[in-house]
Amino acid sequence: MKKEALLRIAEILNSNAVDWGLGGSSMLWFHGLVDRPNDIDLLVAEHDALRAHELLSQLGTYEALQPKEPFCTKYFTHYTILGTEVDVMGLLSIRHAESVYRLDWHADTNTRVESLEGVSIPLTPLEDWFVLYLLMPGRGGKADLIEGHLKRQGVRRDRLEAALQQPLPAEVRARVLATMAEAEG
Repeated sequence: MKKEALLRIAEILNSNAVDWGLGGSSMLWFHGLVDRPNDIDLLVAEHDALRAHELLSQLGTYEALQPKEPFCTKYFTHYTILGTEVDVMGLLSIRHAESVYRLDWHADTNTRVESLEGVSIPLTPLEDWFVLYLLMPGRGGKADLIEGHLKRQGVRRDRLEAALQQPLPAEVRARVLATMAEAEG
């Protein structure tokens, strides 16, 4: 992750009151779980997705992409900003054997906000990414990393309970329930 790109993104989204949060490996970096983020992944509230695109397209080049299976995200745009790859997702959705898991992320009173050189960086919850990584092919290692952290630090029950309200494969549901029990036990 190039810090300058993240600062520019945060400044323009914050100053325009876009409901956004940092996710993926960059969010994991803020939690000290990875040494080097791969890129910048942003979740934006579905109602702010088009406005976020208008703003971010001023900062670099973009291409609207069709999500690749198993993703079926409603708004998915890829940017290159100051040489950094940036993916922006509104209504992040992942198809699985049972149905489709959807995350229309919104900041709330429990949203963790980090300061990077005086600029506010809202972080999407680890709990959301635990479930997302369990659903994404080849991301089990990141799910394990988050699970270990949640068991040590505790969980936001509200985020995992919200995930459990959606259709999930049995093995994902069981793992979420087990993680909740261990984190509280």
